[in-house]
Amino acid sequence: MAQLFEIPRSQRSQRITQLLEWVGLSVKSAKTKQMRQYSKGMLQRVGMAQALIGNPEVIFLDEPMSGLDPLGRYQMREIILALKAQGKTIFFNSHILNDVEVICDRVAILAQGELLCTGTLDELLGTSDCYQVSGRGGDVVALRAVLSDLDRSGETWRGMLSGELSEAMAAIGAAGGTVLNLRSARPSLEDFFLKQLRDRGLTVSR
Repeated sequence: MAQLFEIPRSQRSQRITQLLEWVGLSVKSAKTKQMRQYSKGMLQRVGMAQALIGNPEVIFLDEPMSGLDPLGRYQMREIILALKAQGKTIFFNSHILNDVEVICDRVAILAQGELLCTGTLDELLGTSDCYQVSGRGGDVVALRAVLSDLDRSGETWRGMLSGELSEAMAAIGAAGGTVLNLRSARPSLEDFFLKQLRDRGLTVSR
């Protein structure tokens, strides 16, 4: 691949070593092992190194995390984010929508050959300042002044929180409550995708 991109011979060894290490492959093993002996995950890593050998400004990645274990997925995601930070333009195709949420600035959703929608995550999912919060303990009356839809079971509770986050958290603490979990109430990209299918009468299998 380095030869195809006409990378000078004097630069090839350093560039190849750098890329193999970057994608998490042992340089010694990679140079002596035949490709047919590689696992699918290792082939994905080699494919990424090949795609980057020419230092392209625009990169197309089709399911680059397919076949990778959790550590490999994390490493590949960090590589893509590093490329993004370098100012490169990346077209990333994946059916793992959680990865899309972490990586992409703009999203296009395709289903059965149809472009359903396109936009930034904020444009598609909204910019909610509302949070789902769960916790333990505290005065119920005081908590109801901070949380809507409060549902309490024994010492644990959950509800909706909106407005200034730091003030609300301070109010929960003043009420004697302890927050156990807090997450944005806006839908995930997967939830949004399934809704787009249902709204258009497309099949959604369970």
